[in-house]
Amino acid sequence: MHKKFFIKILLILLGAGAIILLAVSYTTFLPQPAAAKDAKSITILTYKNIPLSTLDGFHTKYPDYKVNIERYSKLNYLSFLDTKLNQENSIDIIELPAASYSDYISQDKLLPVTSLGLFARINSSALKYLKNTSNSTYYYGVPYQSNYLGVWYNVSLFEKYNLDPPDNLEHFLTACRVLAENKISPLAVGLSDDDAANNLLTLLTAETFSSVDTPVNASNGFSGIEAPACLSALQICYDMLGNGYLPEACLQMTDEQAFQAFLHSSYAMVVSPENSISMIDEAILNQIDINVCGFFVEGGDTPAVIGTPVDSVLSINMKSANVEICKTFLDYYTQYDTVFQYINDTRTMTTIQNYSINPTLTSAWNRIKSQNYYDPAEHFYLSPFLCDADTYALPRELFYNLITPQEFVDTLQRYNNK
Repeated sequence: MHKKFFIKILLILLGAGAIILLAVSYTTFLPQPAAAKDAKSITILTYKNIPLSTLDGFHTKYPDYKVNIERYSKLNYLSFLDTKLNQENSIDIIELPAASYSDYISQDKLLPVTSLGLFARINSSALKYLKNTSNSTYYYGVPYQSNYLGVWYNVSLFEKYNLDPPDNLEHFLTACRVLAENKISPLAVGLSDDDAANNLLTLLTAETFSSVDTPVNASNGFSGIEAPACLSALQICYDMLGNGYLPEACLQMTDEQAFQAFLHSSYAMVVSPENSISMIDEAILNQIDINVCGFFVEGGDTPAVIGTPVDSVLSINMKSANVEICKTFLDYYTQYDTVFQYINDTRTMTTIQNYSINPTLTSAWNRIKSQNYYDPAEHFYLSPFLCDADTYALPRELFYNLITPQEFVDTLQRYNNK
């Protein structure tokens, strides 16, 4: 009986196995559905913020392409970039600070992109800058400028105390005084960053430096900075901390931390480049009524420009395996519709694009300018102190009150005479 039972179990198992084998064989020989097409992707390394609308718009237009963004802090950015470049297939497009553009060309790390028609859309001064920097007829990337200084302010506080927008030095300092008298922290600036210290110093000294007999700027080695008017302008910087306009908390904050503190209503104003606006979450924008303005510099016979028409370059990694997709993205990134959407999203604008190519585009550009956008081209263009590392760190010491205005000038001249 046990033997019959065992045989019955064995037959059941053999039958089940045969059915499974038949099913597997049947499905194997059936026509198989086509595998989903893998989206081709590129990775962009940047220290800036690329608006989501730019990425979404690119994906809508090119659904088979995917863009991955890796954002790294500007602090030690180049070291991180070099690490990524040494890893095979890790990065396709890189954002370079303009000051590093020629170095990476000489190291043969950037791909020439002269075949792109997008350069017809780029401002000629930016293209000239790239050629002069590289000593080449080739372009190794797309120039960009988003480092216009913005004075962002809490509109409701300014209305409450009947203050004018901080669109010049007098209005700015009046706002600082009134707000401080009313126990409101006037200003956030992330002075743990050399960049932020340079930005604030340039803002507070711009009109004076451009109005003296020989305008003071980096390109002439800050000649004439010892003039009494310039020393008075530097004294304003020195007094910011003592007057309570610049809270000591700013000395420990980064630029990003200062901007976030402003957004959470801890401060009435923040001085920051306009690309910081892309850090703002839309929900926060709905909670705080903010606006932005710049200082218009009228003095002097020469343009009040310190620095270059380019602050960064989007370049293609020489070793990228996705060159055609990279070119497609850079072309899309510089198209007018993309730029206009960027303006709408960020409330700011860049002057890199050449908006006067044809009447249709000029008309569209004029419509944008007629709206309530801050146009940095009509204000003082900000760029950091373009000097060696020691000189670049000087403004922080001035705001920290570690050196006086005269000591600042003496040290600057000593560095320049090396």
